[in-house]
Amino acid sequence: MTDMAYCSESDLLQMIPQAELAELTAESGEIPDSQVVTEAIQRAGGEIDAYLGARYRLPLSPVPDQVKGLAVDLALYHLYARHNVVPPVRRQRYEAAVTFLRQVAAGLAVLEGEGVLVSERERVASEFVGAPRIFTRTSQRDW
Repeated sequence: MTDMAYCSESDLLQMIPQAELAELTAESGEIPDSQVVTEAIQRAGGEIDAYLGARYRLPLSPVPDQVKGLAVDLALYHLYARHNVVPPVRRQRYEAAVTFLRQVAAGLAVLEGEGVLVSERERVASEFVGAPRIFTRTSQRDW
């Protein structure tokens, strides 16, 4: 997992008012708790990387607008879930984002933009890399 943030607090504020973000993140006051927002954004980024890591080099740079939108939907869902009150539209957007990410991971959909696909050779090579064998048939013959 990378520490790449695929969206920002200002991206979240384009979807919901500041007062609502403050209500979701801060104990009191009208200012959102940036640490709570950052944690939700990082969680969303980790979720995205978990799906895309098999097919794309991470971190995605530049971040496609499509991924930024997915990150916003995931982060907002996680913020609402902290209070166990997820509005239906947020749940639907979260589920749609996860469905799309699963399709990308399965090779049924691709990201728009300039994401760098991991080649089949890199994918296979990374699955079978390991330490050399200590005991082989030839090394056992001298015993």
